[in-house]
Amino acid sequence: MFDESQWIARAQTGDHEAFMALVKQYDHRVMAVVYRFTCDQFDRDDLYQEVFMAAFRHIKKFRQDSSFSTWLYRIALNRCMDQERKRKWPTSDQEPSESVDWEQRQKLKAIHLAIKRLPKKSRICFHLHYIEGFNIDEIADILPARPGTVKSHLHRARCSIRKDQEVLAWIQQEN
Repeated sequence: MFDESQWIARAQTGDHEAFMALVKQYDHRVMAVVYRFTCDQFDRDDLYQEVFMAAFRHIKKFRQDSSFSTWLYRIALNRCMDQERKRKWPTSDQEPSESVDWEQRQKLKAIHLAIKRLPKKSRICFHLHYIEGFNIDEIADILPARPGTVKSHLHRARCSIRKDQEVLAWIQQEN
């Protein structure tokens, strides 16, 4: 049975096995964040490693004021934003899965491009809420920001996506 608080306590004493148990529990979620905010596979791998190295170096400072996943997401987002600032990387342009039909692929691509054009904070809030499934308070902890600020970013993101010309084109085709 995975008892996160016990693994965290052990990891804070320098127990590598405990830290690796935490990595195993959250590695897919960290990779999802890194994947959404970077393009190059090698850069993704480097960022992924940097996130967990930073977490390992700073786990003793984790006070459990928030959940471990929130703390880890904050590290991942900060690393991604640092890389974006350094290199001015665009977000991922990858096409939707081949299993989706052509029309659906075009819709997904239009939404993806609309999301890509959002301001950084709105894009992050949108991603965390609608793709990763975090609630407003959790996003506020991750960023850190006030819940009202997160709600504003989400509202602006939704409005912007609805007004995007490519998204509007296929919405009007359906009506």
